[in-house]
Parts: sequence; C-alpha cells; structure tokens
Amino acid sequence: MRALAFSLLFACGPKVSTTGSTFNEDLRPEPVASAGPSATTGSDAPPPPPPSTPSCGQAPARGIRSGTIDRARLVEVLDKGPGMFLRQFEVAPRLDGNRFVGWQLVQLLDTTGPLAALDVAPCDVLFAINGRPLSKPDQLQELWDSLRGSNEVVAQLWRGTSKLELRFAIEPKVASLK
Repeated sequence: MRALAFSLLFACGPKVSTTGSTFNEDLRPEPVASAGPSATTGSDAPPPPPPSTPSCGQAPARGIRSGTIDRARLVEVLDKGPGMFLRQFEVAPRLDGNRFVGWQLVQLLDTTGPLAALDVAPCDVLFAINGRPLSKPDQLQELWDSLRGSNEVVAQLWRGTSKLELRFAIEPKVASLK
C-alpha cells in the first residue's frame, strides 16, 4: 500500500491547497540550469538531476525505502481511481529550461496517511515509476492500469543532486506472461 501511495505521489499534476504553501507561494516552477547534453539518449534515459533550490534543504533519510505491498490493498486503491489518490499531496512541475524533468513534491496534505511513512520530503522530484515517465496524463493512466499485473513498484526520484530509489514488492506475485 505504501509503495503504491508513493508510486503515484507526484503523478499527474499539481494539487492545489487552500492553505498557504511553505514551499513557493505562487507555485510557479523554478527553471533549473541545464546540465548540458546527456551521454545517453532515448526515453528511458533519466533526466539530469535538478539542482537544489535555495528554499529546499537536503532532507536526511527519514522513512522507509523498501518493503512489501499487499496486492488486495493495492487493488482497493486502484479501484478508487487516480483522482482519489492524488488528493493526498501537492506537487509542481519541475523544469530544466523548457524541458519537463518531473514532479516536485510541495507538501503532503495528509500527514497521517501511508505516504508520511515513506522517505519522501518536500523538494524531492519524481521522474519515473517502474521506468515510466509521468509527464502526461495518459502516462499516469497507463501506469495505473499496469500496476494490477506488476510484481514491484520502483519510484525513481532526485533529492537535490542525488538519485534516490524506493522499491516495493507486491505480494502475492502474479505469474509472468512469457
């Protein structure tokens, strides 16, 4: 359950909170300096790490990064749809010039839910889940649909200039379709 919660954490767009944000009052994404040409190309190449912004400190590891998700609980969350899930947090797009890098966590709106136990902090930037980018709504829906048959959720993100990975097994496993 926790991995699913994180895996869709930043997913498809900013959640707007009626209470003020301590991250960036106007929630406009701050452009990041280009890291130059990448040595790898293609859609599976991770984006360059975004530099830390002055308002973002380097949060220490404070939560879980791996574990197990019960498949029945995962299916319950999936059945409710992404809209219900996305109400738990506020995110903003993170850009490298005009290029989308990922979804930057502004704040958790539900500090008592399963997301609060994960090693995520404001300013973390999610750039892929199970190797899939989440820059467009249809990518979120494809990921959402694929989770029913997945045996693992792997969230890739940047914390400052360091890459961070959260990895959760989904149990019981489903047989592979080879």
